[in-house]
Amino acid sequence: MNVKGRLLFTAGFILSASGSAMASEKPLDPMAATDSPSKAVQAALEADQEAPLQIIVSRKDQRLRVYRGQEIIATSRVSTGKAGHSTPTGIFSILEKRRQHYSNIYDSAPMPYMQRLTWSGIALHESGSVPNYPASHGCVRLPRGFASKLFSMTERGAHVVIANREAEPELIRSDRLFQPEDVQLANKLTELSLGPGQPIKGHGKIALLDDRPSEDPLAAKVSMRLNLLDQVKRDNSPIRVFITRQPRGNLVREVQVALNELGFDAGEPDGLAGKATYGAVRAFIKSRNDSIEGDDKPLKAVIDKTLLTALYHAAGKGEVPTGHIYVRSRFKPLFDAPIMIKNPQAPLGAHLLTATHSRTESGKLDWLAVNLTDRYNETMQTRLGVTQDTDKGALIASSDVLDRIEIPEEVRAQIDLLVNSGSSITISDRGFSRETTPVGTDFIVLTKPNLPAAQPVRNKVAKKKLTKPRKIARKKAEPAQKAPKKKGLFSMLINRGVSLTEIKTR
Repeated sequence: MNVKGRLLFTAGFILSASGSAMASEKPLDPMAATDSPSKAVQAALEADQEAPLQIIVSRKDQRLRVYRGQEIIATSRVSTGKAGHSTPTGIFSILEKRRQHYSNIYDSAPMPYMQRLTWSGIALHESGSVPNYPASHGCVRLPRGFASKLFSMTERGAHVVIANREAEPELIRSDRLFQPEDVQLANKLTELSLGPGQPIKGHGKIALLDDRPSEDPLAAKVSMRLNLLDQVKRDNSPIRVFITRQPRGNLVREVQVALNELGFDAGEPDGLAGKATYGAVRAFIKSRNDSIEGDDKPLKAVIDKTLLTALYHAAGKGEVPTGHIYVRSRFKPLFDAPIMIKNPQAPLGAHLLTATHSRTESGKLDWLAVNLTDRYNETMQTRLGVTQDTDKGALIASSDVLDRIEIPEEVRAQIDLLVNSGSSITISDRGFSRETTPVGTDFIVLTKPNLPAAQPVRNKVAKKKLTKPRKIARKKAEPAQKAPKKKGLFSMLINRGVSLTEIKTR
């Protein structure tokens, strides 16, 4: 048997489904609170006990609903965050469970039957005060009795969706969704699909690569990836897949990988632009300027999308990836790879797709979709490079989004090998949220169902400076005219030119 034959993995071959569906936040439909499933629901559950469990919280009507597949098995009133401490909306999963827990933030307040959703402090927990309106500091308060029952139903990793309005999972059919498949990974794995380089270690299946020496970097990476996937496959844990736009932070690493592939030594593809990286960039630009391509568009020694596009064209790899896919298992990363998103200027929206055993075809997976409202302000639209018409509700059909996503064959093969009931796909424009840690969480997506209300534009009236009144110089008063003195006979004669001698003689 040749080397490739020794590395084959087998799994049930499944044909993918086709069609479309859309599940979205819906108008409110009040339900009576029940703490246990009805007989009809119980019968449906017994027919499919392995369907994944999902919890959906509606902030609008302050209710929590527990779904087993598409069936509601429990519902209860809740109390979410009040003004100033609102409960975030989005896609979460249960990270930690504790029967007795005390708040690390609010004076060691008791939080019985705590089920953590974020490491920053959001959780489901029991409370003695669960009014029919938002009253918490961000957590989702549960009534006594129901909190303990919910605690006994869930496991770590179960998805929790917090929506602005009622939402429910609906069946979706698309040939783009993953299905278990008989794959030959040894034939499919390439340097590109394996991602950044890893230290070479001679262990595990590397011994089977007898026609390649252990110092062969590609052989080492192939064996390490096969070992990892084999371990996850045997563990039979559901995997988590996250599809988003190509993050800005990966640009340097993508440039480094492309430079190394073209023979320009950029050093280890670590995403950090140092002397080796810029030296390789300048060497590539010089070689390009000496060729016919240099007459097309001159390049600058700047790591940007223009440079990456030129590197892709030089390597004959086509267009630069517009998206990225990440895979995790048990809150730990497995692998990631670039993908293509067609029509990238159109938003992706926010979606949670969950796999469950098909009720109609043995060995096949059905997929359920929950679609959430996510609105972007002008700053976010500019950053993402999208144009969103927020007046139309910001909802996008999950099947329409799947039709725009192109995943390389070798990446799809790895996921098809691992996918099983309970596995999920999360899709979001926003990339990694602040709540998604490198290790210790699934892919947490935070949404913005409503944009902030526009603030009224107020005409700013310039404040007049208080100035001291200007002193007006007073005019000097003219001297008052004195009444003329009464003139006697002597004065009158003098004025008429009569001499003094003449006066005396008179």
